[in-house]
Amino acid sequence: MTLISFVVPAFRVQGYLRECLDSILDQPVADIEVIGVDDCSPDDSGEILAEYAARDRRMHAVRLTENVGLGPARNVGLDRAVGEYVWFVDGDDWLAPECLVEVAERLRATRPDVLLVDHVRTHWNNASTRSAMAEVFPEPPGEGTFRLRDRPETLRLLHTAWNRLVRRQFLREKGLRFAPGWYEDVSFSYPVLMAAERIGVLDRVCVNYRQRRAGAITRTRGDRHFEVFHQWHRVFRLMDSWGSAVDDLRPAVFERMIWHYLTVLGNG
Repeated sequence: MTLISFVVPAFRVQGYLRECLDSILDQPVADIEVIGVDDCSPDDSGEILAEYAARDRRMHAVRLTENVGLGPARNVGLDRAVGEYVWFVDGDDWLAPECLVEVAERLRATRPDVLLVDHVRTHWNNASTRSAMAEVFPEPPGEGTFRLRDRPETLRLLHTAWNRLVRRQFLREKGLRFAPGWYEDVSFSYPVLMAAERIGVLDRVCVNYRQRRAGAITRTRGDRHFEVFHQWHRVFRLMDSWGSAVDDLRPAVFERMIWHYLTVLGNG
């Protein structure tokens, strides 16, 4: 059985996509698949995905006929995934060599709903910046699993899709998917943590988060940044539908929302 399905959406990442795919396919773990989703990219990203699919049976290429955006493109890959776990990796990032050995061992040993992994921000000048993992967990949590209400500080980790592996059946049972629009990670990553009964943390750098000179939404100006409100409204509407089961998490989630609003405001 396939242990991990990697979903790699691709849009204007032709200069980085080969490094991303090689970093996954060269890992010394066999029971994986990679679903590359060409989000109607105007560059050669789609051709690169097709090239890799033609020479590696673990690779599957999907070409969309219109640009749908990062969240819906991830959903397309999720719907085609067959692995026990899903890992959403962006096409301009890449995995650390041999990290998948430890990831697979932890998944098999503890069977979490969500496994959080560490990352570094890798800048265009080859400098790197560590994540907040050591600040959030001064004492590594170890191999045990927990619920968010037991370790609410987990909310302070970066709320991206690519720093966590999620059990696919868990996503199906909870009906958790990506919403369209900017800041799409918000309305996926926080609900995933709130709904999980078993959260694990692997204190090992697995992802190189590429910091590009241009192209990131945090370096753009425009009204689309107001979409952050829509994503957080989705989080609280979902919490409303879950009722009293998540009432004790509301203060911590609200605090994180305000932190995010101020962060977006500060991205001048």
